[in-house]
Amino acid sequence: MERAKRTLTTFLQTVTSTHPLTPALHLDPRHVLWLPEERTLVAADLHLGYVWAHRHSGQLLPISAPDDTIDRLAGLVAEYRPAQLVLLGDIVHRAIPIPAIRDQLQSLASSLSSVSVRWIAGNHDYRLQPLLRDSNLPGISLEPDLPIGSHFLTHGDQPDIPALAPAGWLIIGHEHPAIHLHDRVTTSVKCPCFLAGPNILILPAFSHWSAGTNIRTTPFLSVHARAATFTHAYAIVAGRILPIPL
Repeated sequence: MERAKRTLTTFLQTVTSTHPLTPALHLDPRHVLWLPEERTLVAADLHLGYVWAHRHSGQLLPISAPDDTIDRLAGLVAEYRPAQLVLLGDIVHRAIPIPAIRDQLQSLASSLSSVSVRWIAGNHDYRLQPLLRDSNLPGISLEPDLPIGSHFLTHGDQPDIPALAPAGWLIIGHEHPAIHLHDRVTTSVKCPCFLAGPNILILPAFSHWSAGTNIRTTPFLSVHARAATFTHAYAIVAGRILPIPL
């Protein structure tokens, strides 16, 4: 019992609400990245329309389950007041031309009308550009990537990136990283996480529908992640950041 108390105390002292990975990269446990020098907020893998895409395919997921993706993102924009917001790919789960997904895209654009938004295309965003046009959002253009300062932001499914400056980071989504934490007895929990190595950072999925991929057991999708040596996971635990050496 005493050992368990010491472990809990150490854990609570280690967990933080936000984590400055570097002075230029701050991890927020609400599944976003903040670049203070550029006043840029980054969110990856919204997967809007997840339920409707699955129902369209015949998998009858419940439509009554709450989806607060847009409200959470709008709240973060209101709090941070960024110069720009980057949606780092997989904005929709599938770009299906049905009213429910059109409505979510219109709601997203309306909720973010106070900020400049950069829409980065991910592998799930195939045919999103014509869907935006058909949803009365013709002014939105998808981009394959975005250089910001010395950093390079892309979804992660593209194989080629430019050479980075020494202080630059490759920032991607795509992987939905998660890590299992356990007490070595009976309790285990899977937590979404940021994943960092030398000059590469992978963001957790912003969508709560994304279950998360176990970084210890599942091969990475991105060639950039497969080539990297990751040194730390930053688990999101009870709304806080827990650094975990790998």
